[in-house]
Amino acid sequence: MRDYLVIETQAGSDLSAWREAESLVLATGAWKKVAERRWFSVFLEQAQPATYRHLPGVGGSLIGEVFDVQAARSGLGRDLELMGFGTEPEGIARRLVARGFGRYVAILNDDHGPAQVLRDPLGAMDAIGWRRGSLRFIGSRLPDLPALWPADLEIDWAQVATILRQKNLASHLCPLVGVTSYPSGVLAGPEGRGPRLWSPARLAAAPWRDAPPEALRSVVDGVVAAWSYGREGVFCEISGGLDSAIVASSLAQVQAPLIYGVNHTFPFAESDEQVYARAVADRVGVPLVVVERDMLRIEPEKLVAAAGGPRPNYLGGDPDHDADLAARLSQNGVEAMFTGRGGDAMLYQSANPALVRDVLAGASAGGRLRGLEILARRHATTVWSMLKRGLANQDLTAGLGVQLFLSPAAAARLPDLHPWLAEARDLKPAKQLQVLALVNGLSAFGESQRSRSGLVIDPLMSQPVVEFCLSLAAGRLAVGANDRPFARCAFADRLPEAVFARRGKGALSAYFAQSLALSLDAVRPYLLEGELAAAGLLDLASLDAALLPERLIWTNLSSEIFILLALEAWVRCWRERIAQASGPTDQAGHYCVGTP
Repeated sequence: MRDYLVIETQAGSDLSAWREAESLVLATGAWKKVAERRWFSVFLEQAQPATYRHLPGVGGSLIGEVFDVQAARSGLGRDLELMGFGTEPEGIARRLVARGFGRYVAILNDDHGPAQVLRDPLGAMDAIGWRRGSLRFIGSRLPDLPALWPADLEIDWAQVATILRQKNLASHLCPLVGVTSYPSGVLAGPEGRGPRLWSPARLAAAPWRDAPPEALRSVVDGVVAAWSYGREGVFCEISGGLDSAIVASSLAQVQAPLIYGVNHTFPFAESDEQVYARAVADRVGVPLVVVERDMLRIEPEKLVAAAGGPRPNYLGGDPDHDADLAARLSQNGVEAMFTGRGGDAMLYQSANPALVRDVLAGASAGGRLRGLEILARRHATTVWSMLKRGLANQDLTAGLGVQLFLSPAAAARLPDLHPWLAEARDLKPAKQLQVLALVNGLSAFGESQRSRSGLVIDPLMSQPVVEFCLSLAAGRLAVGANDRPFARCAFADRLPEAVFARRGKGALSAYFAQSLALSLDAVRPYLLEGELAAAGLLDLASLDAALLPERLIWTNLSSEIFILLALEAWVRCWRERIAQASGPTDQAGHYCVGTP
């Protein structure tokens, strides 16, 4: 996980509490103290320590990997040089955001008050804060030391309900009382508030129209080169789709230590993509490991495996997939895995009618009439119907939750918006949709079995790629002879013809719906008699009616059920941790498992 922990004391206070907390941390044997700045100390986990660098000024620490944005745009991978960054915290933070990208948290202190926290703009590294007595803590997670936890730690049910109303807020909120969530791209004070230094809406507000496809290829190569440089060995998920094929081709181009590709294939014809995955592996010159999946059996103990982080996430929805990747990351000689996640959003796979506005403005391949014909054909409708739908007033910033299964009390409030989406409301609808897709994908950075085992790298969700794609007109990205035409053109000479010309992608809806139906003996009591139900957040009659084999197979409810399962697993995990922590602890501050 490359976890970190910062312990901060106050100027002029008795230092004994600070030193006692440090001793508790060191006594576990799991942490190493790597720095002591003016009023805080920094600890990294021993097993997989993060990179650490001092920042200039009275007191500053940079935890994690930060690469040079300009080098990436030129197709090169290079660490960010910190010389000339100055000493003032906000100036340092703004330069990090403008010149760097990666997976990092900066702790900045100018001796005039508590340290400020800058979490990388995409939020790849987590950052939460809490207090215990006179001390303030900042970390990637709550360590297994209840003696250092907030004294009032408990589930924040109001925030759990907020996430149920709007699922993409899981990456933004930490539903624990006493814990502050530090937003990504914000220079935040102790309460999590401060100036927002990075916003996708600002980038998408004035898209470029003259950037050539070769510029996208350079920036993808650059971020892949940065993330892969110096690694011991990596593997790549190769699904058979365009996005993972692009990442695999860049890994080969930059001569990354790519050992093999892995493809999960499922027992349905529409979800078996082996032929495309093999074509990609052959093209980049690596062996392909094919994992032939059986039907997924959903069991409570599997779901909890990805539920221990400070925020809920949806990576544990397919726990067998998660466990397989975690096992691969645990093998000798393997340090990281690369994925194609984020490509649907950034390279713009959608053919939403909102793209009509871009087509009429001339921002698509082949001209206005040709673009309208393409959109109409992809929606199996007429050009006139497409025009009517695309030019209608619409707000595409609203995501999805599980409103169908919420109790009247939980559903009484309108869903909240992620801050990025609130800022995106002034954008054209097609760009609103791209920002929404980006926000929906941020849960990929949450805790999972695989992320605890090694580095999980999503190059297409790296800041330079995101900035490039947000700054390009949506029509150029999305409207052409095939979906994602701009990306296809950029990588045409690297992709096998079968993948380049492929229309559509593998479908897993039937697999997951039938897996849920086969797992109802465990799923029904888990949800109907679970913590969310006991808290009064669910409409049990609606949920009971939905948890039937025929309903799951013939209706599109799987996504909502998996959201409920993820939230239920997260709540159960934290209820157990908090209950155990309320019991006696040993001398090192660990709770005694099994106490009442």
